[in-house]
Amino acid sequence: MIIIDFILEVIGYTTARFVLPLITLGKVRVQSLSSTETGFNWLGFKRVPDGSLICQAPMAGWIGLIPWVLVVVLIVTIA
Repeated sequence: MIIIDFILEVIGYTTARFVLPLITLGKVRVQSLSSTETGFNWLGFKRVPDGSLICQAPMAGWIGLIPWVLVVVLIVTIA
């Protein structure tokens, strides 16, 4: 369980912190790990007063893993 938490919180979350704002041109941001915000929908998103979206930290971890999984699949299929 510690390994899964490490992968989600460190690798996935960090990747999402950089990638989500870049690919959405700043319209989606990621919640900070120390935040206690609530009110996220079932997909893990919440609209803020400025019109942008905040992605909940655990969901950001899963989203951030997608590029890494695609890279591993690509490497495995090519090799």
